[in-house]
Amino acid sequence: MIFAPASITCIFSPHVDSNPKNSGSIGVGFTIERGLQASPSRKTTINGEEWNFPTLDDVLEKVGLEGVEIKASLPFGCGFGMSGAAALATAVLGNLGYIEAADIAHVAEVENFTGLGDVVTQTFGGVVVRKSAACPSRAELERFFWNAEFDFVVMGEISTKDVIGDELKRRRIGEAGKRWTKEFLKKPTLENLFHCSNGFARETGLLELVGDAVEAVESAGGKAAMVMLGKTVFAVNGFEALKEFGEPFKARLDCCGVRRL
Repeated sequence: MIFAPASITCIFSPHVDSNPKNSGSIGVGFTIERGLQASPSRKTTINGEEWNFPTLDDVLEKVGLEGVEIKASLPFGCGFGMSGAAALATAVLGNLGYIEAADIAHVAEVENFTGLGDVVTQTFGGVVVRKSAACPSRAELERFFWNAEFDFVVMGEISTKDVIGDELKRRRIGEAGKRWTKEFLKKPTLENLFHCSNGFARETGLLELVGDAVEAVESAGGKAAMVMLGKTVFAVNGFEALKEFGEPFKARLDCCGVRRL
């Protein structure tokens, strides 16, 4: 059985190349101790239901497996990188080296338009700064390990295609993402992560999607920011304030990345 952690993207700058191994995103993200487990199966199911999931189908074909049983503790489509986690955990089931498997998962994500940077973050774990846009074996990155616990609330889904499908929007987001990633690296602390995440979200216009929840946490003395890309907020000292917007939950930072159980 393989565990792949959820990936929380805070800042991103997308880049798509003709070679999917050179596609990805520059940015900042981190993994948490919730995500999904994958086991070999004769058919592909997620939480007991059969899924038509082209990204997983591509991975299964490349690693020679018939199907996979996924047990997920977080929703898909809400900013937790669950499609990347599913692809990565499935690839590792194929008994390849971790990096080789991670590259297969990354390429499947890129080719099926389901993700650009989550697999890199989930492969290595911790707070991951992706300094180049590429697959795990080619990625230039820095990692940080904090003893941190976060509060989360999910308020809905956001279509990644709607946000970065437009070339002008993608260019504006890309420029902001690179700038705020550099700003975080000047002072890689938890406090600066929230500052830079909110700076990026505000500059790109994305913060307005979750602005009320962020303001509620800050008014109560906590810190909060938007999860990219989902109508989801992560925070510290924000659990009570987030109850107004849904059912909050807590999760600790995961520093290990994908692994066998």
